[in-house]
Amino acid sequence: MKNFLSKLNLGLLLGLLLFSTILLSPVPENLSPEGWKVAAIGILMAVLWATEAIPLFVTALFPLVFFPLLGISSFSETALPFADKNIFLFLGGFILALSIQKSNLHERIALNILRFAGKSGPSLIGGFMLVSAFLSMWMMNTSTTLMLLPIGISVANLINNQNILKENNSGFSKALLLGIAYAASIGGMATLVGTAPNAIFASFIEENYGIEVGFREWMSVGLPVTFIMLPLSWFALTKIVYSTDFSEGIQTSSHLEEQKMKLGSMSTAEKRVAVIFALTALSWMLRDVLQLIPYLKNLTDHVIAMIAAITLFLIPDGTKKGKLMDWETAQEVPWNLLILFGGGLSLANAVAKSGLAVWLGNGLEPFGAMGIIALVFAAVTLIIFLTELTSNIATTSVFLPVIAALAIGLGESPLIFGASITLAASCAFMLPVATPPNLIVYGSGFINIRSMMISGLVLNIVGILVVSLISIFLIPYILS
Repeated sequence: MKNFLSKLNLGLLLGLLLFSTILLSPVPENLSPEGWKVAAIGILMAVLWATEAIPLFVTALFPLVFFPLLGISSFSETALPFADKNIFLFLGGFILALSIQKSNLHERIALNILRFAGKSGPSLIGGFMLVSAFLSMWMMNTSTTLMLLPIGISVANLINNQNILKENNSGFSKALLLGIAYAASIGGMATLVGTAPNAIFASFIEENYGIEVGFREWMSVGLPVTFIMLPLSWFALTKIVYSTDFSEGIQTSSHLEEQKMKLGSMSTAEKRVAVIFALTALSWMLRDVLQLIPYLKNLTDHVIAMIAAITLFLIPDGTKKGKLMDWETAQEVPWNLLILFGGGLSLANAVAKSGLAVWLGNGLEPFGAMGIIALVFAAVTLIIFLTELTSNIATTSVFLPVIAALAIGLGESPLIFGASITLAASCAFMLPVATPPNLIVYGSGFINIRSMMISGLVLNIVGILVVSLISIFLIPYILS
């Protein structure tokens, strides 16, 4: 309790002190009074997000109070981002993911892939990472990690035979569990519903620059990053950081087969959810073709997500007892994440519209002398290491408008810099607090902080290189 109170007091005290200092200071030249007030609120929120003095989603509600009271925007205008269309894209994605979990389809997918992953340490780790990345493209990274962790631990214990895993001296065990967590973050980068920063970027760019980045457009950027990052991360974990070479014993194969046998044959619910999932994913990727059909010209990714979600509530699960989705299960939707999404977007829009982003961007223009390539590398590096300590949603929300304004000031597209820091916000691998998957694996008690920092630093460097190079050489041609 004492530690909690000291953390609470320190975060609040520091945040309120900075907030008051900025608010009472003279407005800088070339910045509007509204922009200066937004700066004060932004600093307060950033400190509270970084220190977690209060729950993240509570801090995300601050714009609804401070913006109207300080005359920055009306309550209605401030609240609009909380009903942003990409929030409903996420909501539909969450409900679809919950239906996959409810029917147990995710475990069947995982075990089937692992059966064919191979019979050596590196190939088994690769199989787990492949499953983790694929599921995280469509499900919450947290859910994916929680689902795969017990399977991974059971496999690791079988291979170690004597619970060596708990002694933290098994390279295979560490690489396996860290691989599950890291692959979940890497897979989430591939789609708009994979992780919140991706959707925040799409919403911000459309709201402020009138550029629509849809599901297919983002996959054209995110999927190559995932395809490159995943094998490189696997190679780093299994060949550079840890020794994982061994031939799999028959006991491990039998264990995976036994786990699959427990599932039995594919249930009616699994089959129906699989069909809806496949149709939804195809519709997202082929939306332009579907829009050629009469009455579907206004079909969007968000409408597709809502159609899928509603359909799941209507179709029976085959047991005559319920539907593929029910409200009890739907209550597991992470509503706090949707509030955090809305609050972050509300702050980002205010930073852009008040002129604060342009003012900050102008102040950073001297860094343009570094050259675009060096600037992208610097921005990606900053965001990756900053996200080790803060929420990736918070980091994206605060820096996206600033980096976009800087790009405009330098005569560059905001898409290049915006997409680069959005991707970078998912590449924090060193600390448990960086991402929920990291925290889950660390919290299992089988990974120590030193192991995570060593392997995470290697993957952070890989992330810096991959994201920067993709941003410089690929994104300009895809998001032109």
